Amino acid sequence: MNPTGFLLITYLMKAFFIAVLSLACVLQACQQQSAEKAASQAPSSESNPTEVPIAVKPTLAQRLSPVLKGHWVSANYLREVARTRSPQAAFDDAPSPTSLVIEDFAGQKDSVEIGASYGLHEGGNLTLLLQAGTQPGSLKVREPYGGEVGTRNELAYRITSTDTTLLYITRKSSTNKIVSQLAYRRTGMPGKTADLETGVELGVNKLLLAGSYTGTDSTGRSVAVRFFTDGRLTGLPFKKYGVQTDFTGPTPGDELVFDVYTKQQQTFAASFGRDTLKLYTTHSLLGIPPGGTDTTEYFTRGRLRYQLIRTKQR
Repeated sequence: MNPTGFLLITYLMKAFFIAVLSLACVLQACQQQSAEKAASQAPSSESNPTEVPIAVKPTLAQRLSPVLKGHWVSANYLREVARTRSPQAAFDDAPSPTSLVIEDFAGQKDSVEIGASYGLHEGGNLTLLLQAGTQPGSLKVREPYGGEVGTRNELAYRITSTDTTLLYITRKSSTNKIVSQLAYRRTGMPGKTADLETGVELGVNKLLLAGSYTGTDSTGRSVAVRFFTDGRLTGLPFKKYGVQTDFTGPTPGDELVFDVYTKQQQTFAASFGRDTLKLYTTHSLLGIPPGGTDTTEYFTRGRLRYQLIRTKQR
């Protein structure tokens, strides 16, 4: 072969390889663009409307806070108030704790402080541990001074078709056997300021007073009175009322206090009938009471100031 023919063949082969290489690059670029386009059009897992998110299991606190939150008062004490119509007569039947106040604790992780009253006279705290107790739905409770040796405490609840009962249970540590069990009724929900007295007041007010009355005052003037469960009233020259529940010191017995801690405060001895309410003036004396032997402060009833009869609800 002459030199000219050899150069021509070499040139043609180089041109062929360059063309093949260029075509391969073009095809690879097209495939990459198609893949990128397909990926950009494919629905992502974040935007897929048919994908169901994994449900987060609620914590023990989140499950039990709505059930346990509230003002709780000894069921036995409230029964005695209803039976005797006398907070003084029911005073000795108030167990300890007499009342509890549990605020929302859904956001807590380890423990929460709850209020507890003792004998309707002293207030304190208990620690509600966010740990499951012995029975389903119960939580462990730690008393400030450790409680009775060899025992442990827990809060549980019982729900019926009409009510929820809170149970303060003391068990033998070694056997889990129940030593004592106190039942509590919910009388309301804590507000911005949760105090121990409010729960007792709500329960007693509802049992003894809440409702509408008509009657007369000591001058014979007709009156129409309404007592609200939260301590408000209309129809008398007062704005608030409170039923005495603490009989630790000398007291005139069952009494109703109006506009406490104000210049208009007045206290009357009270007789809480099932459908009647009688209010009397009281007199404080220092001496030896009838039947007594020692000098002390004692009280006597004066004249009848208000005599009211409950209005039947239609």
